[in-house]
Amino acid sequence: MRLLMLNGNTNVAMTDWMARRAAAFYGEQVEVRAETAAQGVPYIASRRDCALAAGALVASLESQDLAIQQAVLLACFGEPGLAAARELSPVPVVGMLEASVLSALQLGARFSIITPGRRWPRMIEDVLHDLGVGRQCLGITPVIIDDLALPAQRDEARERTAAAVREQAATLAPDVIIVGGAALAGLAAELEAPPGCRLVDSLDAALAQARALMSLTA
Repeated sequence: MRLLMLNGNTNVAMTDWMARRAAAFYGEQVEVRAETAAQGVPYIASRRDCALAAGALVASLESQDLAIQQAVLLACFGEPGLAAARELSPVPVVGMLEASVLSALQLGARFSIITPGRRWPRMIEDVLHDLGVGRQCLGITPVIIDDLALPAQRDEARERTAAAVREQAATLAPDVIIVGGAALAGLAAELEAPPGCRLVDSLDAALAQARALMSLTA
């Protein structure tokens, strides 16, 4: 099976990190080809950034030979251009936010989200409303990463994310906490889940859903 992973951020190091994560996740089951957006911003942090990334992702998708792929993964929590990508693609297109939310709903009754960036909570709320699951979300906590060079300063990002996990567990008591965003990919596995709570990594959720869809549509 073959998976095309498209990173909407222009951060090549972030793409490489997620590609290594995907390779470790799949082993020899899936061949992963990772591409980085040619235009846009290093890390999407606003609606403007999303709009720029969407155009870049759609252009990248149109340049690919999708006949040799079994699925496409938009490796960006904001899922820029998801609807357009699904319109264009003959194979399943998976987004990290949608995949992690669907996984959370299968694991518990209520969930919360931790994601990088001050503006992301409102943007995510709009997506949850469109999905019809806003009621199940107890809260969205932004982790500030503007002063970090990621993935190089991963240790500091881990500490800030761990603090947000503890805060949400204490104040919201969710069944599931989604650790979302390309910048935080893989961190959930390095954190201790609070008692009575599961941690879901948005990239892992998207990789798992892509594998399931590839099997279903094979």
